[in-house]
Amino acid sequence: MKSTIFELDTTASTCNYKKPSHDVHIYEFTIPTLSAFAIEYFTLQFGALSCFPDKEDLIQNDKLTVQPGYSLDGMDCKLVIHYHGIRDYKLLFPFVTNSSLQERLGDFYREAEIAFENASWMSFMLMCGAVFEGILFAKLGQNKSFKDLITAANQQGVIDTHTESIMTTVRGYRNLVHVNRHTELYVSRIDAMDTRITLDKLIKAI
Repeated sequence: MKSTIFELDTTASTCNYKKPSHDVHIYEFTIPTLSAFAIEYFTLQFGALSCFPDKEDLIQNDKLTVQPGYSLDGMDCKLVIHYHGIRDYKLLFPFVTNSSLQERLGDFYREAEIAFENASWMSFMLMCGAVFEGILFAKLGQNKSFKDLITAANQQGVIDTHTESIMTTVRGYRNLVHVNRHTELYVSRIDAMDTRITLDKLIKAI
């Protein structure tokens, strides 16, 4: 069983708030990638309170509906899902409008996950490079080299400097497949771990 956390912003356009009566508060959050996960159960965190959902709280596709019984205004809210795996990898990329590109990015991510779980760091980096490049291409709509996409994404605020650094590292490792690079350092476990964290955070954020 795996778990991951989603931040819930009650002030964002992805949150629909209703108050049908004095003591009833209904929040519906849209979480674009949520339907990709094979969820066994979930927990909620509202401020310092962590709890299992009530019968009124439910997940349907990419929607989370909660009725906490009080206002969540100003509270730090999180959804924690506990899941068996990814049920449909292409759903990790809901912002990609080209269906064949979305499908291909799902294939790349699936292979990246398999490589990571088997500590095949070079294969993992190759697939991460493909996912990163595809994400930036879809987001920017620019047919540029991976290097130029990274630079443009940072300049336009699509990625921060840390993500830019990770992507640059991945781009460097990807070039190790060339025979004249055999004297360069191989992929490190630390870089692979940092890349996995960055990749999953980017998919949620973008």
